[in-house]
Amino acid sequence: MSYVVHYCKNKKCNNAWLDKDLTHVKTFPPTWKYCEDCCKELGLDFNKQKPGDDVSEEEKMRREKLKH
Repeated sequence: MSYVVHYCKNKKCNNAWLDKDLTHVKTFPPTWKYCEDCCKELGLDFNKQKPGDDVSEEEKMRREKLKH
């Protein structure tokens, strides 16, 4: 298992933490995840965040077309 330093998705937050590399990150730093503090404020479950959660609808449709 690889690990990477994540930076909070909230641009006003300065939190960073070491976490599992779920996306085989190619660019640094990954910023697709909120930190635990911001999750509490936003009412999100920190552990249920997924890499694709921040992908736009257009990008999701483009990826679906590429699968077929």
